[in-house]
Amino acid sequence: PIYLAAMKIIFALLLVTMSATAQNTIGPGDKHIRQDWIKPSHNFNRGIVTDSTGKVVYDYVLEDFTTIDSLTKQITFARSRQVPPGSFSVDTSFTDQWLTPIRMHEIFFQRGVAFEMSFGDTLATVKTTRKGVLSMKTYPMKRGYFEDNMIEYIVGWLDLEKGVTYTLDNFNKDTPKPSDPYTIEYVFDDLWLLTGGGKLACSVLHYTHGGNEGYFWIDKATRETLKEEGSFKGMTFVLNRM
Repeated sequence: PIYLAAMKIIFALLLVTMSATAQNTIGPGDKHIRQDWIKPSHNFNRGIVTDSTGKVVYDYVLEDFTTIDSLTKQITFARSRQVPPGSFSVDTSFTDQWLTPIRMHEIFFQRGVAFEMSFGDTLATVKTTRKGVLSMKTYPMKRGYFEDNMIEYIVGWLDLEKGVTYTLDNFNKDTPKPSDPYTIEYVFDDLWLLTGGGKLACSVLHYTHGGNEGYFWIDKATRETLKEEGSFKGMTFVLNRM
């Protein structure tokens, strides 16, 4: 009887742990995504990347759009940048209203490379055109994933509890495993100081992503990302709203 009682307790604890883990995983259509926070936008952001010595490697401007089709409810995320100088690239991601990825198109003009990605429930397909030569590769995925270029747009639409770590599965063709999850935690509140005076109340989210980590500053009123800073491959970067 003692053994059986102990096993029941262990089993119950496992169920609680599994339940908590499941509740902390966010996918498209999840209750933590606030539909009323999803809004169209057009913004410019300045990005500065520095190496381990503090030397500026890149200094560029990123323009991004979020648009919503009023009939289909499809959401489009589009951005462009010139980095390094003289090298222009654009990417466009399409989702449904629940942020389920549908397709993504990315072009690096000077390199002569374009990627066309399509996303199903459990399969992602990447078509690559490199200097006129087409190749295709498919990747198995678990249900409930996002697409990598979406994350910076959608973090402000997540209604998170402070001090709780959430996981967002993420498709990233540039990593050894295409499943490249983010962990995100709402860690503290901060004030964003405006030029000429004034302050904006912000939620600050800490994230990890593979070997990278950083922070997002989210405007509590508009739910837009005002700032991102982080580290990757021995370099650091800051992306500030202009």
